[in-house]
Amino acid sequence: MKFSSLGEREIIDKIWEIVGKKENYDDCVYLDRGNYYQLITTDFIGEGTHFIEDWNAKKIGRFFAAINLSDIAAMGGKPEIFMASMFFPKSMDLEFLEEFIKGMLEILNEFKVPYRGGDLKESGIIGFSGIAIGNVEKNRMMLRNSVNKGEGVYVTGELGKQAAGYFLWKNGIGEGSNYILDVYPRIREGREISKVARACMDLSDGLASAVYFMKKDNYGLNIDFDSLPIHKLAYEVSEDYGIPLEYLTTGFGGEYELVYTSSRKILGKEIGVVDDKIGIWKNGKRIEGEGYAHFSKALDKVGR
Repeated sequence: MKFSSLGEREIIDKIWEIVGKKENYDDCVYLDRGNYYQLITTDFIGEGTHFIEDWNAKKIGRFFAAINLSDIAAMGGKPEIFMASMFFPKSMDLEFLEEFIKGMLEILNEFKVPYRGGDLKESGIIGFSGIAIGNVEKNRMMLRNSVNKGEGVYVTGELGKQAAGYFLWKNGIGEGSNYILDVYPRIREGREISKVARACMDLSDGLASAVYFMKKDNYGLNIDFDSLPIHKLAYEVSEDYGIPLEYLTTGFGGEYELVYTSSRKILGKEIGVVDDKIGIWKNGKRIEGEGYAHFSKALDKVGR
């Protein structure tokens, strides 16, 4: 059976089946360290899937650090250490690596996270795999499935910019790549949210993915599409290229904003409520889709 007939989530389930145990999906692994939890996460980006070689190397480095720290932000934690494995073709220009590291350090230094090394290998393509380690107080850790019925649903920023950038780039507008890579880890926001909220997730795979994962018993996120904070570029790309705005803002992902549930607004914009009417709704109809998933055959239609 080919990966394309399954999709990312089914493949992960198969891995756990082989291992012989089932773990809940969440943004980080968390280990009990007494009065706090240690958070550990890893994320990978590869040439041809997440970037191409002629994109701005410094911005790729920023993007790489940001998406790894974002997982810790989603758990309400503070990042402490970052490591990276990197692989390159032997023909690689050293200038690309230099600019990449500068960009990576811009993000790490802003949050006072030391880079502790990693591994370097020769390969046919460029790729980077990061490991971020942090911690969170036990009474402030946020999980995906800790929603409570009646809580409001909130998001920290605008949606659709990265998706719009992708389709600009696909249509020959090079500037689109800058929008794809323009993400920022919501560490400060996550720390603030964790003072009250218990459920949170980052939007690496889109808002529809959060609806899929942030469930508890028979209730979850009931989101009003017309309440979403949408980036102006998404409106422009939707109109110019005939791409559904619903897909750009809920199904593509790549924003790395935080979506959280709480009994009161802490920051961001309210977009729904936790109840038994699960989904993203527009004009009384549920928007189809479960967000971005690697290896999904359905994505062949849009060419991502």
